[in-house]
Amino acid sequence: MSEAISIRGLIKSYDDNIVLKELDLSIPKGSIFGLIGPNGAGKSTLIGVLTGLLSFDEGYITIDEMRFIDENEEAIKKEIASVLQPPLLFEQFTSIEFIEYVCEIYEIEKKGLIEKAYSLMDFFEIKDFAKTKIHKLSSGSRKKLAFVTAVLTEPVVLLLDEPFEAVDVISIERMKTVLRKLKDKGVTVIITSHILEVVENLCDDIAILHQGRIIAYLDSISRKSLKEHSTLQEIFSEYVKVEGKDDIVDWL
Repeated sequence: MSEAISIRGLIKSYDDNIVLKELDLSIPKGSIFGLIGPNGAGKSTLIGVLTGLLSFDEGYITIDEMRFIDENEEAIKKEIASVLQPPLLFEQFTSIEFIEYVCEIYEIEKKGLIEKAYSLMDFFEIKDFAKTKIHKLSSGSRKKLAFVTAVLTEPVVLLLDEPFEAVDVISIERMKTVLRKLKDKGVTVIITSHILEVVENLCDDIAILHQGRIIAYLDSISRKSLKEHSTLQEIFSEYVKVEGKDDIVDWL
C-alpha cells in the first residue's frame, strides 16, 4: 500500500526540551491510523507539525507525495483538514458562518454546500446552533462543529487530535460512521485518542508514541494475531511501563 504520509528523522524541540526525537513513521494511504501514547508523549506536537502550525528542527515530511517545504506548503494545506485539541474556532462567528468561511478558504464548491452543512449538523445534533455564536457553544458542540467543518472541506488527509473528548457516546458512534465512509472514499485519517477501545475497533494500523519516539507499530495483520491473546490496553501497558507505580500509592 502506498504512503499518504512519510516522516523521517523528525526532530522538534521547545527551547532545550526535545519533544520529537528522530521520529520515523509511515502512514498508509486510505487508512484510519491510530496514534496513542501517554500525556506528554508528543502526539499533539506531531499533529501540529503535520498541519503546518508548528515548525520542526530537522528531518523531512512527505504528504501525498509532496515534500513539506515552503513551495509546497499552500498545496499541502489545501489537502489537509484537522480537528485540534482544543478546536481552533473563531469565537465571534456563528456556526454556519464559520463553516462557510473555512470552506471558502479551501475553495469548496458553494453550490449545495449549505445543504450539506445543515445535513451534517443535523446528523450530529448541532443544527439548532447553526446561527449561534461559537463562544456560546458547549465543549461537545464545539468539537462536533470542528469535525463537521473539517469533513466539509473534502480533505485528502484528516488529522484528528482527541476528537472524541467531551463528545457524547451517540455522536462518537456517528463520528466513527463518517470516518469509515471517508476511508471508503480514499481519505487518510490520523487519530490521537486516549480512548483505546475506540482506537482498537476503528483503526487499521496503530503506533505507540512514547517520550518522543515510536516504540511500537501494530499493523492490521499483527494486530489480528495479538488480539487473540491481548487487548490494546494490555499491549499499551506492556510497552509503556510506569516504574514504581505501585509504590507511589502505598500510603493510600
